[in-house]
Amino acid sequence: MFIGRKTELDDLNRRYKGDGFEFAIIYGRRRIGKTTMISEFIEGKKSVYYMSTEENAASQLQECSRAVLGAFGNASATFSSWEGLFDYVTDIAEKQRFIFVIDEYPYLAGKYHEISSILQKYIDGKWKNTQLFLILCGSSMSFMEKQVLGYESPLYGRRTCQYKLMPLYYYESLQFFSGWTDEEKLLAYGICGGVPQYLSFFSKYNCLRDAVIYEFMSSGGHLREEPQNLLKQELRDPSAYYDILSAIASGANRQNEIADKTGKSRNMLSGYLANLVSLGIIEKIHPAGESSSKKIRYTLCDNLYRFYFRFIPSSLSLIELGMGERVYDTVIFPLMADYFGHIFEEVCLQYIEVLMKKGEIAELYTEFGKWWGNDPFRKEQTDIDVVCMNSSDILVGECKWKTDAVTMDIFEELRHRASIISDGRKTHYALFSKSGFTNTVKEKAEDCLLVDLKEIAGLYET
Repeated sequence: MFIGRKTELDDLNRRYKGDGFEFAIIYGRRRIGKTTMISEFIEGKKSVYYMSTEENAASQLQECSRAVLGAFGNASATFSSWEGLFDYVTDIAEKQRFIFVIDEYPYLAGKYHEISSILQKYIDGKWKNTQLFLILCGSSMSFMEKQVLGYESPLYGRRTCQYKLMPLYYYESLQFFSGWTDEEKLLAYGICGGVPQYLSFFSKYNCLRDAVIYEFMSSGGHLREEPQNLLKQELRDPSAYYDILSAIASGANRQNEIADKTGKSRNMLSGYLANLVSLGIIEKIHPAGESSSKKIRYTLCDNLYRFYFRFIPSSLSLIELGMGERVYDTVIFPLMADYFGHIFEEVCLQYIEVLMKKGEIAELYTEFGKWWGNDPFRKEQTDIDVVCMNSSDILVGECKWKTDAVTMDIFEELRHRASIISDGRKTHYALFSKSGFTNTVKEKAEDCLLVDLKEIAGLYET
């Protein structure tokens, strides 16, 4: 069953139905589902799919030749040059619509540097008047953004559409786990994020405990070295980034705190942090409605990294001794509720965004996030878990991932905190609870959206 990517697929199919040349760039981090989405798109359509490798340029020309000629009934022949191959593609595309996919394009371009210039020549001179649907896809984020989409690339300005695939929404991710409890499904999202391949790895198990033990803490686990492998692929000095991610996972979220924990100067740290932001591993956030640099925080936004650096490095010696089950039962499980608390806030924010998209919330909010700062009434620091706002309205929410039902005092506290930042806007309230609400809250929390675990987990079903 294919899950998610409806927006991208709808757009690709709309473009396919046209009869002009299309050049799509599809990119995103490893495991994000690029190839699976492309396979879904080309299903039932005349297409050529070639997966680039790290072989030399001559070998790749031979393999790509076989893919192209094989699609049109002559897999035994090959071309002696890329120009010969592309001339053949031109002849076919002048007569019929077909899709030509070069997956993991950075591998090909790395072995044959002239390929982008050759593609530019054919796009400008021959293909723009054909029915060719060209797709270049890649996992190296830096390469695709700088050497394919970047201003200095020969291909700059040629693409007709581009798709940077991001993690799935939480409610899409839950669809991987038939037979799991709602709580376990959400916790799995809290560990894997919305990365389809990670979710697929977890979905092969009957419960969360087995998935964590066998994927992170067994010698054959797919996720045991996944964070390090991605850092090695994208970055020149992965060990330095490892230290930074460990510092953020341990609670250092301001630049000076990260600098203190890693021993790096603020100037040196800025470049490292910018690279991690561009890879989608961390994000730089500020309180909703504010942009002061003094309040900026860095947080791990990739759940796999968040989980890994929270629990695995400190337990490596035990894991190496084959004690993965003990690590889960005594180190990970007792802290899972605390670990998931911040992720639950992100889930609840996504819930509000989807309600707005579906028209079940009338207000069109333009800014989403959380808020932290000074409470001028009590002279203390405070925060609000969920904030959605526009110029006239603001929605504030409190998220509780606890075993107790939410009580009226929590709602009253939310009303107080909302008064700090409402700034004359009409205020709306939302309470999210793993364990539901007391009868008093249900009766007296007027004009407040009450969302329990069943509704959060069941969002994709509606």
